[in-house]
Amino acid sequence: MAVTMTVTLDAPNQAARIEVDGIPAGATTLTIQRTSPSGNVAGVRGAVDASVAGAATFIARDYEVPFDLNLVYDVTVYQGTTVVGTASATFRLDYSDCKVWMGDLARPTNSLQINVESMRELKFEAAVGVHRVLNRRAPVMTTLPAWTPSTELIVLTDTLTQRDQVRALLGAGYPFLLRTDPVQGIGNMYLGVVDFTEERLHAEGYWAQRRFHISAVQVERPDPSLIAPIAPNTYAQVKAAFATYAAMQAAVGTYDQLAYADIGGGQASPVIPWLPDDV
Repeated sequence: MAVTMTVTLDAPNQAARIEVDGIPAGATTLTIQRTSPSGNVAGVRGAVDASVAGAATFIARDYEVPFDLNLVYDVTVYQGTTVVGTASATFRLDYSDCKVWMGDLARPTNSLQINVESMRELKFEAAVGVHRVLNRRAPVMTTLPAWTPSTELIVLTDTLTQRDQVRALLGAGYPFLLRTDPVQGIGNMYLGVVDFTEERLHAEGYWAQRRFHISAVQVERPDPSLIAPIAPNTYAQVKAAFATYAAMQAAVGTYDQLAYADIGGGQASPVIPWLPDDV
C-alpha cells in the first residue's frame, strides 16, 4: 500500500489539516514540509521527525499556513534512516476576511482573529560606528548588515475572552505569528514580544473593550522540531464535558475531532497562568 497524503481546510482555525495514510509497517518517523512559491521550505510544526511507530495513519495541522498562496506539501516516511514512503499534495487557503490572525505557537487553538489599529513603522537598526577625523569633514564609518525591524503593533479586542486570549498569547514567552493576506503588506511575520500595555477604551470598569500596545521585534520562524503544538483537550476536560461515553460519541465522531473540538472548560496550556481575580 502506497503512502498517501490529503490536505484539507480546518475552517475554525483557518489551518491546514494534513492526513497521511498507508504508513508502512515498521516505519519509525516522518517529516512533513511545505514549499511556497518563493521556493522557501518550512517544516510543519509537530510533524518534523514525528514518531509513527505502529501507526498506519498520522494527522497533523499546519496553523501557520500562509494565505492566498499555492503550496506544495511533501511527506517523507522513514524506517530508521531509510526512506520507505513519500507523497505530495497541493493546497491553497483563500482568505477574503480583512481581519488579521494572531497565531499562538505555544497553544495554536488560542490563535484568534484580531482588529489591527496600527502597525505604521518598521524600525531597522544597524551596528554602525561613526569615526570623526580631525581636519576632515566626512567621517569614517564601519557598518554591518541591518538587524530585523522592531515595531509597535496596536490591536483591539471586543470581549473579555479575547482579552484573556491576547494576554495568554503575549505573555507565554514565545514568539507569535502575525498572519495576513499578502495584499496587506505583511504576509506571515513572526514577532518576539519586548513588552505590551493593556489599555481600557472606556474608564468605566464594566466595558470589555481593550487596546493592546505591543512592542515587538521580527524574529526567524521558531524551529518546528523544537516548538511543537499540543492538542487542546485533556482527558480531564473530556470527562467533565461529557456525562457518558454515548454523549461523547454523539458530539464527536473520531478521536482526532475529540482532541481538537471546542468542548469548553478551558484548554490545556503550557503557559504560566495569570493571577486569579477572585482571591
